[in-house]
Amino acid sequence: MQNKLKYSLIALSILLTLMIAWYLKTIVLYVCIAIIISLIGQPLVRLFSSIKIKKFSMPNGVSALLALAIIVVILSLLVSMFIPLVVEEARIISRINPNEVTATFKEPLSKLNYDLQKFQIQYGDGQSFEKYVASKLSTIIGFQEVSDYAQGMVNFTTGLIGGTFSVLFMAFFFMKDEHLMYDMVLLLTPPQHLEAIKDILKQTKKLLTKYFIGILLDMLFVATLTTIALSVLGVKNCLLIGVFAGIMNIIPYVGPLIAASFGILIGVTSNLELDFYSQLLPLVYKIGLVFLVVQLIDSIVFQPLVISNIVKAHPLEIFLVILIAGTLIGIGGMIIAVPVYTILRIVAKEFLYNFKIVQQLTKELEN
Repeated sequence: MQNKLKYSLIALSILLTLMIAWYLKTIVLYVCIAIIISLIGQPLVRLFSSIKIKKFSMPNGVSALLALAIIVVILSLLVSMFIPLVVEEARIISRINPNEVTATFKEPLSKLNYDLQKFQIQYGDGQSFEKYVASKLSTIIGFQEVSDYAQGMVNFTTGLIGGTFSVLFMAFFFMKDEHLMYDMVLLLTPPQHLEAIKDILKQTKKLLTKYFIGILLDMLFVATLTTIALSVLGVKNCLLIGVFAGIMNIIPYVGPLIAASFGILIGVTSNLELDFYSQLLPLVYKIGLVFLVVQLIDSIVFQPLVISNIVKAHPLEIFLVILIAGTLIGIGGMIIAVPVYTILRIVAKEFLYNFKIVQQLTKELEN
């Protein structure tokens, strides 16, 4: 009876905590981002704190401020490079006449029109197939509204200044006092579980720090390799495509497909004056081949080092976790799947190690 009451209270507490977290989801998001930034910045803080000139060593607060400044500068450079490229490309797309698009794709559209007539598939209200496609492009893609979308994205980014300040403010204190979150969790921990929670926090911090740094390096690797390859092949806007590919690579499996589609779209819309079969189609093949090769290199060489070895889980195990999270929550679930699964494995190892399935899933954590 007492055990049932105990487990009921635990379940009720978890449910109440989740409800409060959902109600305060914006604040929770800010705290999570601040923790991630602090985990990435901690190695820099330790590096600066280890510098000694005679008897003088850098105070921890100054080290944290320098580390945060470096992170902010890097992010600012990326934003300053990426946003203008997006806005400029949006302006290019907004000036495209749908009739010009149908003129560029005249030959393949004619073949498609022939196939539609062959199978007696009806479209439009007696208008030509080219005009029908042009009208659909205007409706679906909304060329004239792309600039408004781009401007809206810039305004949205500007509106995040308050949130950015909050995140950076919290990240500074998390880096300055790396035991701050540690102490807060221990204050809420029952005495009988103190040692187990200490071990969980220690392992979680170590693995997640390596994971997030590894993800950043992986994004940089994909962005650099994609940009260089496209530049060598003479593709316009290679930097925009490469940076977007690096950012999208944070979304497992789906991200590279989105990035490749975006790259092909940018490549086509920037070169509508080219002949379709002799120039534009080979360009599409080039962009697709670059993304295929980069992803193969990333999947075979880099990803196993970043994910499998760092979080100490089998690649198939990681794939299934990401697939389940994506099915339940969507793209957001795919992004957070690996960090959350890592934490759950560490917690299970401490409290549920008597179960064989937990022993099997966490045996790599013993090393």
